[in-house]
Parts: sequence; structure tokens; C-alpha cells
Amino acid sequence: MTQMTTIPKMSIAIPTHGMENKQFFMKRCLDSLWNQTFQDFEIVVTDNSDDDKIKEICDFYRTGIRYYRNPIKGMAQNTNEAIRKSEGELIKILYLDDFMAHDKALEKIVEKFDGRWLVTGCEHSDTFGKFDKHRPVWNDNIQLENTIGSPSVLTILNGEPLLFDENLTWLLDADLYRRYYDTYGEPIILNDINVIIGVGKHQATHLIPNERKLQENVYIQNKYV
Repeated sequence: MTQMTTIPKMSIAIPTHGMENKQFFMKRCLDSLWNQTFQDFEIVVTDNSDDDKIKEICDFYRTGIRYYRNPIKGMAQNTNEAIRKSEGELIKILYLDDFMAHDKALEKIVEKFDGRWLVTGCEHSDTFGKFDKHRPVWNDNIQLENTIGSPSVLTILNGEPLLFDENLTWLLDADLYRRYYDTYGEPIILNDINVIIGVGKHQATHLIPNERKLQENVYIQNKYV
């Protein structure tokens, strides 16, 4: 990837934290970006980790990466920080353990983008390989029934973008989709499989206690009364 001297077309916002095997995930994520046919992007990493392992990987790759240590913990908070620091015309969310499905993925997303927000198809992958293709579908109860998918399927227009509700972890993506719909209408839906979602015990959502999930469910229901 060549060094950017002007505002890039796209920012890849990667919030990172101290998950298991994070170095492997980070390298996989970056390699999938390096191989893209579309290269007019910057990478913005906001790191919640308590060590320098993510920073060391970013320092090794160097070109096109802006790394920021972010001591404020929380998935929503850290993702919002990556969004705020993004300078591209478009912002592509990409979680640490996720990666692009093929080398034309970003090209397809940029070509299709024509509005305020876009969601793309994805495939889930565990340590044994890819499985469970998912194509996003809108529903009018999206804030409680997420039929779109992980934030890694999302691309948004920069310039006062909506941010994640920092009171949420379990339902932060579904809530954001609801607010984007309320503000701008239904998303552009790209059914092509362009993102691979890494699944397994490393995922932060698997560490959320059921009590917290129930609390967020009540919070969301009260929010959209």
C-alpha cells in the first residue's frame, strides 16, 4: 500500500483490545487489507490493550496505519474513538478478529456505496474454517433482533457520523442500525460475501453475563418506547 498524501477515500477503523491470540488476528486482518485491489484507504487503530503487542505489529507494517493508544475501556467507547479519528470520506468498521473475504471486497463496497450507510454479506469462521454465510436483512425491530450482523459489515459516510451508544455492549450494533434508519432510512444492502467474522471463545460478546444482556434489553425497550 502506498503512503497517503491526501485525504483517503476510506478509513478502516479497527478498535483493538486484549483478546486471546490478538497478534494472530491483527496480522490476519492487516494482510487481508494489504491484498485488496482497492488501496485508497488509511487504517486507524485504537488500542485498549495493556501491552504493546498490537503496537508492535502496527510498527512493523508502518505504511498507512495510524495507531493510537486508548486507555478508556469499552467496545463502544473504543470503536467511537476510531471513528472520530478517521479522516476518510467513508469509514469501514473492522473488528480485530475479522477480515476481508477476498481481494476485491473493498472495491465492491466502494462501488456500491451511494448514501449514508451500507451493510454487506459476511461469513462466519471458527478455527476449523468458514461456515454459515449471512446476508443482511432489514427488519423494523432491528434494535432487538439484529438481522444485519456484526459492526464489521458496516460502512458509513464520514462527516458527523452517528456513534455507538456507550451504555451498550451486547446490543450496541443493533441500536446503531436503528438510529441510522431513523435518521437516514434503510441501508444500502450488498449481498456479496465481503467480510469474514471470526467466531470463538475470544469474542467479547461471549464474555458478557446474561444479567448484563437482560439489562441492555430493558434499556433498549425503554429507549424506543
